[in-house]
Amino acid sequence: MLARLDEIRSLASNSETHGVWMPAVDVCEMEGAILVRAEMPGVQPEHVRVTMLDNVLKIEGRKERPNLTGRLLPEAERPVRFICLERTFGSFAFSLPLKWPIDTANVSARLTDGVLQIRLPKTSACGREITIPVSE
Repeated sequence: MLARLDEIRSLASNSETHGVWMPAVDVCEMEGAILVRAEMPGVQPEHVRVTMLDNVLKIEGRKERPNLTGRLLPEAERPVRFICLERTFGSFAFSLPLKWPIDTANVSARLTDGVLQIRLPKTSACGREITIPVSE
C-alpha cells in the first residue's frame, strides 16, 4: 500500500525549512532496509548533509541559483529579459522520524543523476525481548 504524499509530509517535520523549495521524496520499506529517495537536480554533493539522531533522519542542503543576471557571462550569452522563471533555489531541510530500528553503522547515501538515495538497513537487535536483571 502506497502512502500518499500528504501522509509522508505529515510524518516529516519540515518546520526547519528556511528555503523556498523541498525536494520530492519517496520512502519505501523493503525486507531488510528502508530506502529514501529525494530528487535534487542541480544540487552538488558538497551541499547535502544527511544525519540521523534518535532515529530521525534529517536531510539538509541547498541548490545554488546560477548567475542569471549575466554579469559574469559573455555578452552573447546574457539574457535580454526573462520570460518565465519557475525553477526554485535555496536551502531546504527535511526530517523523517523512523519507526524501525536502524543499523546505523551500515547506512549509506549517494547522489547520482540528481537523485539522493539513502539506504537504512533495519536491525532486529532492538526488536528482541531480553531479560534485564534487577539489582538491589
